[in-house]
Amino acid sequence: MKKFFILLLVLLSSSLILYTQKKSNSIGVALYRYDDNYMKYLKQYIEKNITSSLLMVDSYNSQSTQNAQIEMLLKKNVNLLAVNLVDKSQAQKVIDKVSIKNTPIVFFNREPNPEVMNTYDKVWYVGGTSEEAGMAQGRVIAESWKNRLNWDKNQDGKIQAVIIKGDLNDSDTINRTEYMKKYISSNNIKMDILAEVSAMGKKDNAAKVMENLIAKYGEKIEYIICNNDYMALGALETLRKFGLNKNSRMLNYIPIIGIDGIPECLEEIKNYGIFATVLQNPAIQAEVLSSISSNIINGKSPLDGTHFNFYNNKYVIIPYIPVTLSNIDRAMKIYE
Repeated sequence: MKKFFILLLVLLSSSLILYTQKKSNSIGVALYRYDDNYMKYLKQYIEKNITSSLLMVDSYNSQSTQNAQIEMLLKKNVNLLAVNLVDKSQAQKVIDKVSIKNTPIVFFNREPNPEVMNTYDKVWYVGGTSEEAGMAQGRVIAESWKNRLNWDKNQDGKIQAVIIKGDLNDSDTINRTEYMKKYISSNNIKMDILAEVSAMGKKDNAAKVMENLIAKYGEKIEYIICNNDYMALGALETLRKFGLNKNSRMLNYIPIIGIDGIPECLEEIKNYGIFATVLQNPAIQAEVLSSISSNIINGKSPLDGTHFNFYNNKYVIIPYIPVTLSNIDRAMKIYE
C-alpha cells in the first residue's frame, strides 16, 4: 500500500511538472476567422510548426470578440501572443492591453501601422506589406503587357485599366494601389485609368461594380486590376455573363490581376479565367512565426537561426510570389 502511494505521488508530481512545462512554454494565437480559405491553411501550418503548448481561438471576424479572447489568453498567462488582427486600426488598443502584462506579441498577416508598432518594445510583425503586394502586382502587369502586344486593343501603347479597390480608408487599399502604379510607371509604361471604384474588398460588390464598368467602358477595358482576389473573382463572374474569359486560347479575354493567392483564385488561373495574382506562402509565414515566437519565449534574439532580416527593426517581410499559368501547379501544391 505504501509503495502504491509513493508511486501515485511520483505520477502526480510528473503530471504537475509536465503541466508546468506546458504553461511556461505557451503561445496564444488569435486568428481573425477560421472559415477564410487562406486562414484555414495558415492555421494548419501554424499547428504543424509551433511545438509549444498552443491555445488557438477563432475571432469570427469580430474585433470585440478578439479583444475578449486576448484578455482571456492573458489571464491564462501565455508567454507570447500571436495575433491576426480583425481590424488593423485597433492594433494600438491590443498593444495597450498586452503591454500592461509585459507580454510579447507578434502580429501576423495583417500589418499594423509603423507608428503603432513603435509604442512597445516587445511587438513584432510577420507577413507581407501592402507596399510589397502592390509592387509585386505591378511587376506582373508590366511583364505581361510587354510580352503580349495583342492586349493593347487600340494600339496606343498605353494600358487602359479599371481598378477595383477595397475600403478607400484602409491603408492596404491605398498602398496596394499606389505602389502598383509606381512600379508600372517606373518601367516606362503609361496607364490610362478609366475608373477606380471601391467594392469594399467583397466578391459580390465587385461583380456589381464590374457590370457598371462593362456598361460604361465595354471594349475599351484592357486590364482589370483588383486589390484582392475576392474582388477579382467577382469581376470574373460578371465577365463570364458577357461571354468573356471562357476560352483557353484567351479569346474574348480581359486580363484580371488580383492579390493574395487564395485557392479559388488559383483554380481560376488554371481555368484561364483570371490571369494572375500574387501569393504569400502560408507555410513560410507559419514557419517564420513559429521560429520567432520560440526564440522570444526562450530569451533569444527573435531572428536567431533564421535567414530573415528585420525591416524597420520590427517587421519580418514574407515576399509575395507572382502566380500565372506558368507556375500555377507549384502554387497550388502549397495548399495540398
